[in-house]
Amino acid sequence: MEELRSRIVLYSGFILAFSGLAGIFSGLEPLASFAAPLLWWAYITLSDSLLLSLKGESLMVSRTDDFLWMAACSAAAWLVLEAVNAGLGVWQYINLPAQAGTRWAWYLGLGSAMLPALHQSAAYLSPVKPAKSAPAPLRLSERALDGMQAAGVLFFFLPFFFPRLAFPLAALALPLILDPLNFRLKVPSLLGLLERGERGKIAALAAAGLVCGLAGEAWLYAGGPSRVYDLGYAGGPPFMSLPLAGYAAFPFLAFAAFSLYSLALFARGGGAGILGEEIRAGGARPAWLPPAAYAALFLIYYAGVLLVDARSAALLTFLH
Repeated sequence: MEELRSRIVLYSGFILAFSGLAGIFSGLEPLASFAAPLLWWAYITLSDSLLLSLKGESLMVSRTDDFLWMAACSAAAWLVLEAVNAGLGVWQYINLPAQAGTRWAWYLGLGSAMLPALHQSAAYLSPVKPAKSAPAPLRLSERALDGMQAAGVLFFFLPFFFPRLAFPLAALALPLILDPLNFRLKVPSLLGLLERGERGKIAALAAAGLVCGLAGEAWLYAGGPSRVYDLGYAGGPPFMSLPLAGYAAFPFLAFAAFSLYSLALFARGGGAGILGEEIRAGGARPAWLPPAAYAALFLIYYAGVLLVDARSAALLTFLH
């Protein structure tokens, strides 16, 4: 069965890559509109096949149930980040398909790729062996954790009151709020990695965020639906459609996505983490938490898609 899955994943990757590139170069619909999601999923599937060949196991082939949960949570995490942006107006989508159902499929296709793409990218970038001289582990007090969360709450709300001045703080807010919580719940956290002296994995996650940011901007810039940005004083010269200063946010957005997924792993009771580790959530979990997690995913999908669509509908341009 695993051999069959590996063939399906590999062949699907080539089909997705061909379809996405054909959409970009031919302008043929609906491939042109869906070029970015198609290329994201081509990257994920082909990377999975390569990792299977290099390591003997992979997320999609060896841990299909974990992959499906990650993809489902990825769309929800993407919509949460989009909801934060809805209040800040840092980016906006243009050239989206005119049909509502097609737009919604585009949102979910793009959003569901975020966490799997981070996982695959971090798998290449993570250190194979621990450093010979590991840095001293970090020890954190409860007061320090509380202070981080208080700073995160402040950073979250300040941009809504001073959007033209404080919006860069929004990229730091979710990791500062959620990571201490994840650390206390004993699920994957940046603080947990620091405590164990595993700074290389944090660097790999940051680099994966930057790689995915660059790839995502390139595919959106190539054609079809794309993003436009308003970074105010943090603008500067653009690279593709995003000002150069904006690329500094991608590592922090990767940290935010990592923190959101850690909470999802706690709700599920464990699974494969973004950095590939096997996670079993510690402590007693209420019996209602797993079904509540599925209900929360549904609500985030429903409200998030409507919110993103409401902001984008005014800028619709029909694709021909």
